[in-house]
Amino acid sequence: MENFDKVEKLVQKTGISYEEARSVLEQSGGDLLDAMILLEQSGRIKAPKNSSYSTEYEAQPRYEPVAQALEAASRSGRMQGESGWSKLKAFGKKVWHFLCSNYLLIHRNGNLVAKLPFWGVALILMMTWYLSLVLVVVSLFFGFSYRCQGEKDMDKVNRVMEKARKAAENAKEAFEEET
Repeated sequence: MENFDKVEKLVQKTGISYEEARSVLEQSGGDLLDAMILLEQSGRIKAPKNSSYSTEYEAQPRYEPVAQALEAASRSGRMQGESGWSKLKAFGKKVWHFLCSNYLLIHRNGNLVAKLPFWGVALILMMTWYLSLVLVVVSLFFGFSYRCQGEKDMDKVNRVMEKARKAAENAKEAFEEET
């Protein structure tokens, strides 16, 4: 609402002059409610006869207590204002935390060659997944091994990676025996 509209609304509600309304609005920082309160406090307008103010829920039976409403909403899993976007945002935060707090360790002959965060690995895989997978398989034949490290328990993944390394090592030995 523009300043002129606020002045006009204040004049209509209170019956004061335009100049007086503009002056009171300037004093209240452009807030209509504050302007009305200033006018009531200065005695330029009368306060409504049958108004009452209360912060108690019992005094306003048409409202249910906020604490009870929030508890009921959280039990049902539907917080007011929680949309699909906020759920997606929360999921995105969890994924980002996972990608930042876990690492892929690359070893060659027992020596650490690189330590990449999962977000870097995910980025590389998204851009060059076909080349990356070929390089990983070929690198197993040249003494490279891969392990995961981080907040999450990575034992299952590490066991699979160890089996892949052993399979590549066995295939390499079998090939060397044949030649």
